[in-house]
Amino acid sequence: MKKLFLKIKDKFLQKKIDNSLHVLLSQNREFKKPIRKVGFIIDSELDIDYLDIVSLTENIGLKEKDIKVVSYSKTIFNDPFYKMRVSDDSISFFGNINSADANEFISYNYDLLINYFGHNKILSLISSKSNAKYRVGFDNSNQKLNDIIFKNIYNNFEKFSNQLVKYLKILN
Repeated sequence: MKKLFLKIKDKFLQKKIDNSLHVLLSQNREFKKPIRKVGFIIDSELDIDYLDIVSLTENIGLKEKDIKVVSYSKTIFNDPFYKMRVSDDSISFFGNINSADANEFISYNYDLLINYFGHNKILSLISSKSNAKYRVGFDNSNQKLNDIIFKNIYNNFEKFSNQLVKYLKILN
């Protein structure tokens, strides 16, 4: 019975993601300078910590005050990004976001949204509902979310950071 329940819940969540992606793909998204506000959607299971994010932000030319971070964690005990956190409980049975942190995160406007996660439907939903002019992420996540897709550097933040800074300079 529990498996059936989870399967139905997953179908509702996927439907919400598909609807959000449909809206997202109908928008005109293009990279524009200057970057003033950056959002990070992080899977805390990956090898990354807050200082990595601050360092990348500084390399882009911003300050820590110019970023918002929301992270996914199954438990609060292993989450280095404790300020804004989502978990499996952040999504209702019908695929609606019921987390104050997630709703706060998606209420901001971002010039750049960094999707630092792989296949994670909860983070995909949050990303698809976020208002961002431009998005970057990985090839093993939902590729419809991202404008720049990085391959072969999943879960290697140093390489990701270097590549992103390089691409942003090219786009300038």
